[in-house]
Amino acid sequence: MHIRKIKGLKYPDEYFIRFFFKNRLHEKRHLRYLEFGCGNGNNLMLPYEYADNEVIGIDYNATLIEDAKHNFKSIKNNGSSYKFYIEDMRIFAKNYQDIYCDILSLSNIINYIPKVDFIKFLQNCKSNKLYKEKAKLFIRFRTPRDFRFGLGKRIDKQTYIIDVHNDITGEQGAMNCFYTGNEMIDILRKYLIIKDIKLFNIDFENLAKNDDIILNSDIVIWGTIS
Repeated sequence: MHIRKIKGLKYPDEYFIRFFFKNRLHEKRHLRYLEFGCGNGNNLMLPYEYADNEVIGIDYNATLIEDAKHNFKSIKNNGSSYKFYIEDMRIFAKNYQDIYCDILSLSNIINYIPKVDFIKFLQNCKSNKLYKEKAKLFIRFRTPRDFRFGLGKRIDKQTYIIDVHNDITGEQGAMNCFYTGNEMIDILRKYLIIKDIKLFNIDFENLAKNDDIILNSDIVIWGTIS
């Protein structure tokens, strides 16, 4: 598939690429990947192009899911399979059972739900057996260093609603819930019993819609769910 024909983001998250190869996932086959906030499938394209993997993507945005289906239909099938669902991650985790994924990915999605909902989501993932024992986890989220922190109306600790008239990032009316690294590790250890933790601080300058230079601040965590 020519890159210009891909709808939406063209490449996987650079830290998902590192996660994939550093964990030697390219050497393994017959793995099931489950990604919440999959968007147009840009991350899942990577394992899908390696033979005999199954990828499952969930996103609330119907347009992005249609883009994902378009993109994957254009990739030569090499024994891998894919499924995409238009669904709120919280509803999916509550209603679906026994997926037993080998890789659980949450890439820049948990910022858009309240902390209490995120914890309940993790509990549902565990009780409904959405992942296997010793599954690998990839999670990326925003920190309080991000320029969005404090932008809009405060509705809870480290949580804001961006004003509907603020078009800096195209996230008008969206919730932004921020986490520190230590806070997230505590949550993951309590509700997923995660181990083998690797934490990466990612701060970089970016260009906003109004041509202002802004600071994006994320943390990526890898780990093994026990």
